[in-house]
Amino acid sequence: MKYTGTLILTFLMFMKMFSQVGINTATPKSTLDVNGDLALRKALSVGGTDVVNGDKGSVDQVLVSKGAGQPPVWRYANIPFMENSQYKLINTYLKTDQTGITTLSNSVAASSPVTSNLNEDFDPAKWVKITGLSIPVEIKASQNKITYQVQSGAELVNKVAGAGSSVNFICGIFKNDKLVALRPDGITAIDTAPTQSIFTLNYTEENVPIGNYTVDVACRKISSSDVANNYFRIGVNIPTYGPTPILTNNSSNAFSLRSLLKIDIAELVTYTN
Repeated sequence: MKYTGTLILTFLMFMKMFSQVGINTATPKSTLDVNGDLALRKALSVGGTDVVNGDKGSVDQVLVSKGAGQPPVWRYANIPFMENSQYKLINTYLKTDQTGITTLSNSVAASSPVTSNLNEDFDPAKWVKITGLSIPVEIKASQNKITYQVQSGAELVNKVAGAGSSVNFICGIFKNDKLVALRPDGITAIDTAPTQSIFTLNYTEENVPIGNYTVDVACRKISSSDVANNYFRIGVNIPTYGPTPILTNNSSNAFSLRSLLKIDIAELVTYTN
């Protein structure tokens, strides 16, 4: 016991004599310089004084540096920690449009064929873009997931009282004018009252090559029960309709039928030693 007390006293005297103490190093560079692993079995307190205990932090807080000469502080992290091999959301793009598509209406014939294939080129003779939804995106990592979400209203008005009319259409997502996702839909109107519907498309691509891309949404009409006797629009309302008398459409507006494109880019998290 006497030997232990002498050793402690010697160590304390050594700390008084020298302003820096090194463990496993003969040339310490700070007040305490540990050259090796540090096992901490109790709380870590920071910012204390000779008479006041330091801050031990709270659950889920991390230690943040305030710069040279300043004690670090405990802070809550604003982003979640990601485990190895999980996907982390890197970027989100969002655009809305109230102009829509008005050129597929009455007297416009359906395009053919009635089917489309993934990776086909954009053909302006068949497809019409919703120009306000065009989004440039950048892919920076080869292991990724790109999620597309499209929503748009559609409206149909039949010109002939007492009759029905229907239109079938396809809307798709084009990346650099190559079709990467599509979904068919249809709308039916009875009598001359405006009828609305909501089109949605959700799709995820994996491991898109690194590079810059332009993403567009486009639609095309694939069939119509009566080409000459209906009004049809996507992403915008039909403000007036007839033939006689000309009526004002009070059941919808451009805002309620607006189009939306959202793109989420996630990258695979990998840690290296």
